[in-house]
Amino acid sequence: MCEYCLISEVNRSSGCQVDHIISVKHGGSTTADNLCYACIFCNLQKGSDLGSINWQTGELVRFFNPRRDFWGEHFQLNEAVIQPITDIGEVTARILDFNGDERILERQALIAAGQ
Repeated sequence: MCEYCLISEVNRSSGCQVDHIISVKHGGSTTADNLCYACIFCNLQKGSDLGSINWQTGELVRFFNPRRDFWGEHFQLNEAVIQPITDIGEVTARILDFNGDERILERQALIAAGQ
């Protein structure tokens, strides 16, 4: 299961990949506390970024870290839409494109199928 968007790899033809939460080029290690399972969509969108600018405050905000953070503290699932509830959730959802049209359609199909 992708530790960012929570879509199971069973439901993705491309499966999941191991992602460096903090990329090696930014000093991240290849150890369990810095690795997570990510779908190809989240992994490609995230790239080696560490965070993004909060558009309301102009502040740099780090991304959700699956090893430090609890998903439910930063996001909630509202039908097929992942709603960010913190600044960390907002920048993560925006940059990883959690609520792009195709991703919402994918979640709607999974919900309709009872998954």
